[in-house]
Amino acid sequence: MRGQAFYKALLRCYPAAFRDEYGNQMFLMFTEQLGEARRTGGPLEAAALWAHAAWDALTVAPKEHWHVIFQDIRFALRSIISRPGFAAVAILSLALGIGANTAIFSLWNGLMQASLPLVRHPEQLLMLTDPESEGMWHGNARGERTWLTYPEFEQLRDRTGTFSAVMASESSLDRWQARYSGRDWEDLRGRLVSGGYFQLLGIGPAIGRVFTPADDHADSPVAVISFGYWHRRFGGRPDVLGRTFTVRNAVLTIVGVAPEGFIGETIGQEPDLWVPLRMQPLVIPGEDRLHDAPPVKAMWLHMFGRLKDGVTAARAESEANAIFKSGLERFYGGVSSPERRHEFLDQFLKVRPAGRGASSTRGDFSTSLTALLAAVGLLLLIACANLANLLLARGASRKAEMALRLSLGASRGRLIRQLVTESLVLAAMGGLAGIVAAWLVYGALVRLILQSDRNFRMSFALDPVVLAFTVGVTLGAGLLFGLLPAWQATRTDASAALKEHSRGASGSMGRMRWGRSLVSVQLALSLPLLVCAGLLARSVYNLQHVELGYRTGRLLLVSIDSRVAGYDSARSGVLFRELLDRIQRMPGVSAASLSRNGLFTGSSSSDQVQVEGFIPKVDKDKESDWDMVGPRYFSTLGVPILLGREILETDHAGAPKVCVINEAFVKQFFVGRNPLGMHVTGIDESPGGTKPTAYEVVGVVRNYRTGGLRGDVAARFYMPFTQPMGDNVK
Repeated sequence: MRGQAFYKALLRCYPAAFRDEYGNQMFLMFTEQLGEARRTGGPLEAAALWAHAAWDALTVAPKEHWHVIFQDIRFALRSIISRPGFAAVAILSLALGIGANTAIFSLWNGLMQASLPLVRHPEQLLMLTDPESEGMWHGNARGERTWLTYPEFEQLRDRTGTFSAVMASESSLDRWQARYSGRDWEDLRGRLVSGGYFQLLGIGPAIGRVFTPADDHADSPVAVISFGYWHRRFGGRPDVLGRTFTVRNAVLTIVGVAPEGFIGETIGQEPDLWVPLRMQPLVIPGEDRLHDAPPVKAMWLHMFGRLKDGVTAARAESEANAIFKSGLERFYGGVSSPERRHEFLDQFLKVRPAGRGASSTRGDFSTSLTALLAAVGLLLLIACANLANLLLARGASRKAEMALRLSLGASRGRLIRQLVTESLVLAAMGGLAGIVAAWLVYGALVRLILQSDRNFRMSFALDPVVLAFTVGVTLGAGLLFGLLPAWQATRTDASAALKEHSRGASGSMGRMRWGRSLVSVQLALSLPLLVCAGLLARSVYNLQHVELGYRTGRLLLVSIDSRVAGYDSARSGVLFRELLDRIQRMPGVSAASLSRNGLFTGSSSSDQVQVEGFIPKVDKDKESDWDMVGPRYFSTLGVPILLGREILETDHAGAPKVCVINEAFVKQFFVGRNPLGMHVTGIDESPGGTKPTAYEVVGVVRNYRTGGLRGDVAARFYMPFTQPMGDNVK
């Protein structure tokens, strides 16, 4: 009996003519499948055969079934075309809602959920460093290690037994100047990687060859270029193999092209080329990142590994930490101070799944994108409520039409299906227009992210996940704004409705109640969006009007890295003095100075300090930010000197060592004391041991912002760039 009841309920989904012609055939097929299900006895088999029976019933006589569907779609199109104004408003509303949802979901999915494209079995990959960070740190670390040094990677590569393959890659993307055959210099985005890079990712070349582990043991001046760069720069010509080009001090030979769609191990970045790690001293001259000298380490590499079959991540982490700790003990074995040695050894590695790759943008924008996705979801709900209200009003004008069709024998279910089909066709049109809107919104989002991350690259693509999301949102929106008006439009007595229409009556209390309810829903959904928009606008206003502490008008910032041109520390000092002298003599320049870290560059320096007359109580009291600046730096920026004087031309290398501190430094170390004449001793952790360097405080400067716009200004002291820490000249 239950099977027959299920069959009858299923059959009611079809038109009466269809049931009369094919009902017996469907019933025989259904009962045959049902009998087979009962004979199997097992619940899983019975459920599977019931589902199969239902599918057979739904797909019998498909030609006639689809004929009815196409008939509904043609009628829906004629109905929509007959009211172009209403259709335009509805399609535009849906396009904006669906497009915004698709664009933000595509970006969110690409950053937060999608696996690395083209990579073989990404679920087997692990990272031994922090995937959401990029950059470099020259010094020492404590706690969980963010990046690894090249010698540490070599130790793990040569001694690991839990990984079938390992590789290292530069945590940040470089921008290099390159030149082909004496032509003009051009910008390239490049990354230094180990020889096992492509092997671990399971990537083969489009043409030529890729790096091999042998490249870790030879200074191979070779490069693999990306598929996109190959087509942009060389038109996809196969004779690109063997071409040479110059990157700073290196002459590299192109040996291969990566396959189309391969972007590397970092989501949101698309390198133009990959170069072996052993080439670092040539492509990044002025520093040696391949060797460490106690007690300083050059930490700059991400490390990936592919687990062997049957090996757990916990076991891999345990083995990696054992190798890592052994290396630390050997490296810091010569540190005489037991306390300092204990601090240096307080480091460990944390293993994480790496199928989604590394991405600093993921950590920066995950919360914002999730909140934005929720906001545009509410926006789409508001649009659906608005369209439902419009359809309710339109249903009132079609009341006589519905009554006439009911009086001619049409069932209410048939009319509801026709009206829902109209809504779905309307939603489909909005979805198609939404794809165009999504492409535009996506481009705007990428440009917004580019303002904070100049290396960010992601392209809009309707991959299966994004396409499924778009189709789901489109169908959901069509049902959401179409079901209630369809149900309400067909909820009428045919004879009464025709009589009302003959007297010119229109509308009903029911439709008015539903209209008021939908307006209430719209207001309820709009309120949190309005509040959030107001808070966001206020936050943007506050950030735009943050007091930086110096004059921003007519201020020009220029960034110079003398190391890439081969200048050492001594020659860099001479270069900067000559540049300052020339710039100050330029017409229209009133003042010029320099800073090691600059303003809003993302660069910072900090070390342990000892402050005269101050007894530290917590670890925070042992550290301070610092910067090296040129003469009259603060007057050039327009930062007021509150006490004493600023750094002058007389503070040269042979003069007594001096420094200027900010208000935050006074608040942390000199509460209730006059700082002038006191001494701040900085600990320079340079190769060969720490060298305490004492600086006399000659001035106090007002707090000003050099980095983020949020939070308090950190304690900082400033020394002349001619008197760096570790220089024992008094």
